[in-house]
Amino acid sequence: MPENKPLTGYPSIDKPWLKYYSDEAINAPLPKCTMYQYIWENNKDHLTDIALRYYGTKISYGSLLENIKKAASSFYAMGVRPGDIVTIMSMHTPETIYAIYGLNYIGAVANMVYMTLAEKEILHTIENTESKLFLVLDVALKKMEAIKDKLHIPVVVLGVADSMPVHIKLGYHLKAEERKKHTFLTWRDFFKHSAGEPPIATDHGASAVIVYTSGTTGEPKGAVLSNNSITAVAFQALNAEYHLEKRRRFLDALPPFIGFGITMLHETLAAGLDIHLWIQLEPEAIAKQFVKDKPEFFVTGPAFVDAIIAQKEVDLSHIIYFGGGGGALTEKSERAINDYLHRCHSKTIYANGYGMTESSATLCASTDTINKYGSVGIPLPKTIVKSISLQNQSELPYNEVGELCFSTPSLMKAYYKKPQATESVFITDENGNRWLRTGDLGYVDKDGFVYIKGRIKRIFITRDRDGTAYKLFPQKIEELICKLDEIETCGVVVLEDQARMHVPVVFAKAKMDSTDDSILEKLIWQYVKRELSAYEQPVAVQMLKAMPMTASGKIDYQLLENMAKEHIL
Repeated sequence: MPENKPLTGYPSIDKPWLKYYSDEAINAPLPKCTMYQYIWENNKDHLTDIALRYYGTKISYGSLLENIKKAASSFYAMGVRPGDIVTIMSMHTPETIYAIYGLNYIGAVANMVYMTLAEKEILHTIENTESKLFLVLDVALKKMEAIKDKLHIPVVVLGVADSMPVHIKLGYHLKAEERKKHTFLTWRDFFKHSAGEPPIATDHGASAVIVYTSGTTGEPKGAVLSNNSITAVAFQALNAEYHLEKRRRFLDALPPFIGFGITMLHETLAAGLDIHLWIQLEPEAIAKQFVKDKPEFFVTGPAFVDAIIAQKEVDLSHIIYFGGGGGALTEKSERAINDYLHRCHSKTIYANGYGMTESSATLCASTDTINKYGSVGIPLPKTIVKSISLQNQSELPYNEVGELCFSTPSLMKAYYKKPQATESVFITDENGNRWLRTGDLGYVDKDGFVYIKGRIKRIFITRDRDGTAYKLFPQKIEELICKLDEIETCGVVVLEDQARMHVPVVFAKAKMDSTDDSILEKLIWQYVKRELSAYEQPVAVQMLKAMPMTASGKIDYQLLENMAKEHIL
């Protein structure tokens, strides 16, 4: 543990969170290796341990590493070379994992794109990245058939059932017959290409993966992550107090096309965990699998946590780490989760966290012993945080709200082909340290815990009836409405208005679907008129049966804004 020193009053200098870490976690040098080399080095002496479970199939670390080498050989035989980009539109099936690390083996870059891309967007990303190959999951075959005449690169279809046991695979194909019929390469066809053992890449500073920001409030941007970036997160987690010990069970329901998904995959493989891959992203399906699998580790977004605690109480004494991120939780929601865990005999509590695609996901996290209600935890051991003034960018003291900035070895290299956007998101200080501007408002307390208070882009100017201008904070309205016992979640968007400049629109989801929407809308109206100032009053309240969420578990504000524009004003 670091020595206790007098506080200067500034988080980035004092680093008070370090008191929670061991000297080894703070001082151990970061590994200098590629993603593939890191998981090989950490598991080479445990090749018989189970790495992946997939619908009943068990894949050892030895088999995983062997299949990665085969994929690397196939990519190399098809002309992929260091620095080349291959686009992958898939879920976290075993074949997808072989492909990601196979590309890394030879020094190529995996461009991980959302499964929701439309045909034109698929063509654009392939052209924009000059991809050498396109790998796609068979559930998207209809899209591929629609654009196959416009594709001028080889396409490899990854089958959902490729690694399933025979009896499950037959049942799957009977239900999805149309997915079997196509003229593209199958994974088996792809594996027939072989270049022997291709040269292994060793440039740990090279680009490894491109993942895209969620685009909840704007156009998604491709964050270029290096080997160093992704491995730095894994290394910090393995040296922190997360109990990531070999052979412990992890239920992985995080798709690989989000930063959190690709980083958690790498982290858990590097730790040597027994990973159950679950690719059905419906919250109820994940909740049922969570109960069935009895994992010791589970990390996900708020929408999936809600589905779990909505189930009947079961024995959860097996849980060692139950964490999440992707959206700010109210203290009320956090306490409800912990109450459920304790009623189910769990000795842990919900571990909130925070991260960004631009930082290879995790920046802060809590544990069962290091936590405070309302916070997103403390920075990882080699990560530094500060809040800066919106006026002059100077660092603010403890407990003062400003823009949160982080300096960490896991920062992205750049936004792909967007130099101006890249320049705008980074600050370099007088010592040459690179800081990520998060765009989030927040503060750091004297113990090093970080608190999120909303997006800077979600601060608006509005007018009261007398013409006085005020700042409007949608998150304040959301947190207020979520205090109502009848409301499960709330999303507030802001629309332009000629008289008031900006006006809020409320979308809310009830805890009980059977509750009459008109009664709840009336309840919300009465509540906000009593609790909010006149300038904060919404112009509309609408109940939803389901709150739209992104794949990373965040409220999709862009979709809500479109709904508000189309149906409300």
